[in-house]
Amino acid sequence: MATSSYNTQSYSTDIVLSDGQNTTPHSFDPSGTNPEDLRSLIFSAIFFALIVIANIISLGAFMVEKRLRTYNNYFIINLTILDLLVGIGVGAVIEHSYINRYPFSQNVCRIMTGIFNGIINASNITVVVICADRHQAVYDPINHFISRSKRKAIIINSLPWVIGLSFWIGYVTVWEFVVDYDNGPHCLQLYLKNPITNVIQIVAMFFLPLTIIAVLYFRIYKKIRKTVGRRGKIKRSDGLTDTNLSTSSTDVSGVRVVSRSLEVSFDDIAEPRSRDDTIVSPSHDEGKIGDRSQKLSKSTSNRMESTAETTKAFRTLLFIVIAFVVTWIPVSVMNLIYCFEPRLVLPGLPIEAFTTILNLQYGNSLLNPLSYAVAQPLFRETIARMFTCRGCRLSRAN
Repeated sequence: MATSSYNTQSYSTDIVLSDGQNTTPHSFDPSGTNPEDLRSLIFSAIFFALIVIANIISLGAFMVEKRLRTYNNYFIINLTILDLLVGIGVGAVIEHSYINRYPFSQNVCRIMTGIFNGIINASNITVVVICADRHQAVYDPINHFISRSKRKAIIINSLPWVIGLSFWIGYVTVWEFVVDYDNGPHCLQLYLKNPITNVIQIVAMFFLPLTIIAVLYFRIYKKIRKTVGRRGKIKRSDGLTDTNLSTSSTDVSGVRVVSRSLEVSFDDIAEPRSRDDTIVSPSHDEGKIGDRSQKLSKSTSNRMESTAETTKAFRTLLFIVIAFVVTWIPVSVMNLIYCFEPRLVLPGLPIEAFTTILNLQYGNSLLNPLSYAVAQPLFRETIARMFTCRGCRLSRAN
């Protein structure tokens, strides 16, 4: 297992070029005379601005439109707040890179690195929490719906903050204070200096959340496929029953037993709601049987998510998971390779590719707001009203 010297900007997973006893950080020229450095600075500034603006607009949409503040969207609001904080942290990264040194004290470096890494990790853990909530909605839809409340959403959404900040403040801040570690002029984290501790941070930041998400999402997908197949069978059997209703009814001891199948919706993504074997006396007509089945169906559906709500939640989850995987796999794999064989990454990897991969992880905080807009029509409409001031005019008219 190879070891190497590091020098870093304030990236939590940054790696820099090592040359014997000297290290040369990838940073901007403070004079601003280098055209390549200037282009990199402009690109990074635009990237930072887009993350912050996109998440501020998302929060504004949730504030303006009350219909967006549903139980499922409380998870999205929490993720938006975390992504906004990540974007603000990226601004500090850009400043650090531009002036080629960490502008604050050792203690500030230790504290801010722990907090920033904790926020990034909390954003990833929130995706896990959303998957877990959808998993319960799929496998236990009635209890999931009954237990939904604002209080429950707040408690669940606090878990990523507690887990992320607790781990990273302990792994960075407390550890470095205890050993009185010198972070150096570029805020070099202690865990980066050993391949084993570096692997631990990569696993905690990405591979562990990815594993949990993959398992939950596979189970959700499997359940959906099973439900769709069952729905098709029930519809076909209902068609046969309706065609031969007079021959499918059987008299047993003067009592007619009629088997009725209730409607199963794909978007409920649950087990078939019920098969109501209704027993009535011969004096009751079939209309009363139908009324009783309809009432039962209505009562069951009132204790489950609506079709539109479930579809919207699942579609939003799909886009969030895709964004998470696409933006985090490159930097995580690169860091994992670097832990064992640094020369495969630096100087083997072109500096442009190196910088792009490092910044891509923060692109997750930019893609998430776009995912909400793609998945939720009301979210798009609200943003459009915000920019056209239609909402302002409607409020004044009212």
